[in-house]
Amino acid sequence: MKATTATRNSLASATELVFVAPGDVSDDAIARSLQALLPTRHHPIAKRRFTILDTFDGRVRRTGAYLTRQGENGASTLAWRSHGGGVQLTMRLQEAANFAWDFPDGPLQQRLASVIGPRRLLPQADAEEHGSQLDILDSRGKTVARLRIASGQARLPTPTAAWRPLPTLITLTGLRGYEDTYKRLVPVLESRPGLEQCPEGPVGVMLGRIGVPMRGDASLPQLDLAPTVRADIGARQIHLALLDILEANEPGLRADLDTEFLHDFRVVVRRTRSLLGQIRRVFPQDAVEHFSAEFSWLGRLTGPPRDMDVLLLTLRQQDCALSAADRDALIATLGQTQRQEHDQLIQALDSDRYRALLSDWKSFLKGPVSLKPAAENSAASLAAVVSRRAWRLSRRIASTAETIDVHTPPERIHAVRVDAKKLRYLIDVTPAFFYDSSALASVLGALKKLQRALGDFNDADVQQRRILECGRTLDAGTPPIVLMTLGGLAEQCRQRRERLRREALEKLAAFRARDTRLACQHAFKKTGSPERIR
Repeated sequence: MKATTATRNSLASATELVFVAPGDVSDDAIARSLQALLPTRHHPIAKRRFTILDTFDGRVRRTGAYLTRQGENGASTLAWRSHGGGVQLTMRLQEAANFAWDFPDGPLQQRLASVIGPRRLLPQADAEEHGSQLDILDSRGKTVARLRIASGQARLPTPTAAWRPLPTLITLTGLRGYEDTYKRLVPVLESRPGLEQCPEGPVGVMLGRIGVPMRGDASLPQLDLAPTVRADIGARQIHLALLDILEANEPGLRADLDTEFLHDFRVVVRRTRSLLGQIRRVFPQDAVEHFSAEFSWLGRLTGPPRDMDVLLLTLRQQDCALSAADRDALIATLGQTQRQEHDQLIQALDSDRYRALLSDWKSFLKGPVSLKPAAENSAASLAAVVSRRAWRLSRRIASTAETIDVHTPPERIHAVRVDAKKLRYLIDVTPAFFYDSSALASVLGALKKLQRALGDFNDADVQQRRILECGRTLDAGTPPIVLMTLGGLAEQCRQRRERLRREALEKLAAFRARDTRLACQHAFKKTGSPERIR
């Protein structure tokens, strides 16, 4: 791909502040007003149209930066800028680029890869702007600060969407070495009638005006539950929030926009099934058994395509120990298998069984709550039910960890990983329920490290088996280089798994250590005297 990249550190601002003007004040009026107060050099900002890009879950925006594309999706200029001043990166592309690995190596590609990971860049808004740039001059005519005064309009990135007018935005940029000038200019702007500081920056204003939300982690439910909430009522609210995430990710999964839609969809399915079993005896047993079986069916369907996604993402990593030609040949071959797995999953999502599952599950969760529930823990507080189960899971993980050594087969290590996930799922949906926040932070720190080590170990094991399975299914016409590459990659995965085994053992030992076990007691065991820990 042909591209040119520019990094403009020399023009990066030491400080930047954005103000928004009242809706009835034009950019020309503000520019004239400031020109009458300050020595300036005027540069018109010609009208331009651009598209704001970000991931589905707003990863660029959450870093305080924004990414824009000007021009068509083929020949276009992309620009990255951190809000509040900082490095500005631009790149001229001659071809479409949707993922970080589509970009040529360079500062912009590296920045994108570190922020968006495997997610696709998606249009968030179309915008137009025009206005003035005022260079603030000192007594010698040298530029010591800049004022950018712009107005325009924005719309959702569809041709039929209506344009909405934007207020005039004034961006004050202080240049390195002239911080005192910047400080003197801030009160000048603050004194202008109607101007207000705008912490979200120009792009934040554009997205806010057309209703693009500020998304957080798209895989975690946003809940505000009181610890005293009744267990069955609280559990329904948790599952409804999870269902919202599942439905939000389904369109992107169906369209195969990027691998994270399937990942987040799969995580929600697993969280749902796990919490049905971990928040115990709050729903009727027949309902628990039915929905557990159905979500288990759905979870099994997501496994093979996710395994292929992880394998292909591994191959795309820059440090993958393959030549570019071998990697591209293998990606092309495995991509066919990936598409087949995806198609099979979509067929299942189109089935009557899946539609019935969503409809029945939603009806159950939104149905009336019995005043005299039959389930044993329904009327108990959700905090008590969750804490008791979290305490038991933490003890089980620590106990099982004592039996694992360098000779333990991967299947048993995977079983501990499942228990660690169950505990994490409970903590994620009810973080405010545990009394001792410092103890919970200690538990989470040890649990996250354990999950990461066990997850890496499991990924290497699954990848080895999946690669060998792929090799056995290839037809006789497969190029020999692909078969040789598969064999070599399988061996790399095996070696990586064995290296990761020791790390997993270290994290298991840390989780069963005295400090972590005491933290589990303080975080989860609310009633009765603490059990003695040796």
